[in-house]
Amino acid sequence: MSSQAEINKLAERYPFNDEELEQLIRCHSALCDIKNTDTFLTKIALSSPYSYFFLPGNEMRRRVEIVEGRILPEGFGSCLRAAMSVDLFVDCANEGQDLSLERFLEGVADCGQRGHKEALRVIWDCCSYLAGFEDALKPSLVVDLCYRLAFAADVTVSPEADAKAIIAKLESERDGACLSLVKSLAQFGKNGLVDKQTFMNWAELTVPQLSSTLSTFVHNLLFHTKWTHHHLNFVPFEYPKLDHVSSIFQGSHCSNLFALALTSPFMGGNWQNLYSFEYHGNSMNRLQYSILGFSGPSVVVIETEQGHILGAFLKTTWKKSKEFYGDSNAFIFQLHPTLAVFSPTGSETNFIHLLDGLGFGGTKDMPRLYIPASMEACNAGVMDKTFREGDLLPGDALEKFNIKSLEVWAVGGEEVIRKGLKAREDWRALTDSTIYQARVIKDKSPLVKDINLLDTNLYKHLGEARGRAEFRVDEKHGGYVLDRSQ
Repeated sequence: MSSQAEINKLAERYPFNDEELEQLIRCHSALCDIKNTDTFLTKIALSSPYSYFFLPGNEMRRRVEIVEGRILPEGFGSCLRAAMSVDLFVDCANEGQDLSLERFLEGVADCGQRGHKEALRVIWDCCSYLAGFEDALKPSLVVDLCYRLAFAADVTVSPEADAKAIIAKLESERDGACLSLVKSLAQFGKNGLVDKQTFMNWAELTVPQLSSTLSTFVHNLLFHTKWTHHHLNFVPFEYPKLDHVSSIFQGSHCSNLFALALTSPFMGGNWQNLYSFEYHGNSMNRLQYSILGFSGPSVVVIETEQGHILGAFLKTTWKKSKEFYGDSNAFIFQLHPTLAVFSPTGSETNFIHLLDGLGFGGTKDMPRLYIPASMEACNAGVMDKTFREGDLLPGDALEKFNIKSLEVWAVGGEEVIRKGLKAREDWRALTDSTIYQARVIKDKSPLVKDINLLDTNLYKHLGEARGRAEFRVDEKHGGYVLDRSQ
């Protein structure tokens, strides 16, 4: 074991704390033990004391064997080891320090702690080695590896992970999972292949969480569930877990959840349903009641009658407003048949508009994506000044569409969702209280202004009646009464 002085010097050079460095040094020693015939991934996993703290007996070994033999591509461990060791010219931080140790630390850092670009480089190199050192790769090879890494990361640490179900799912998808991702990447390539720079550009633009599939897998192997969130330079990838049956994410569309989770760090983990066409009813009033007041990140997902899937993400409180609102975290997307993400351009800030209908981008008269009050004959445009140009529906589809299913999900993590739901509860309580008070107060404008009811016809009949002398407040029963005796 290295001395504390040596660890301190390494901590100045590498993005790990003392405890992590001690574990990495222990892991490096296991890798250097030529008498140990375990695989690269098994040595990494079993060198950590955490593997015995959180999983009983030989459970960790069994899980790694499943990951290597049934989930990840054959030979992935050797490819990862090679990809982590590509920098052969590491300058040692300490005089006399083992060069192979620092090369190993550098390789681990490249898998996540050095940032997403280095992690993407490792992913690409692994795929290149798997394909026989090719410079151009099939998009399906890269996407499939990341898809499998996401499941492998969960199997290595989660007591609830159902390895048999995951294996069955992967085997049933041999003809191609995540086709929307594959098609998306293929659009950027030539002759069915993509090069390294094309892959890097696509990932940064469309799926910024893609590198986290590798980062999370490697971190889980090394440190298991002992996360040091304050120290991580990446957002751990979590496959979405829905609290409610979805009419959209089922059957052949299940893998689209993975694709959507890659578009934002807020999309992973628990999802809680706020609104569902089938469950809450297909009306704008029910949609608005379900979402108004919710203050956390949320995603709107729409399936058209033609089977296309599109939607929008926002990270702001839902409210009715005559004006556009929202922030630059918002984006709109096509999810199926091809993933495409249209982030803000910075030119305009017409993110969200919710009044009679629900719109994103564009103008009040012509939003880029619009669901009218009737929830029929919706619109999905190709361009506007708020979001990047591109097709929300396939190029051969019309801009007008009808809804087969619409769902709104709260995302962002358990605690964020809890706070968002509390804000919705408070908003509903305030609304109910204000409406109740408005029943017996003559001038209702100060009360209804806060809940945005002035633009409705809810009190129109009362205003029209105030000019009649026989119309008065009923103090005994509440409300108003028409005195017909006069």
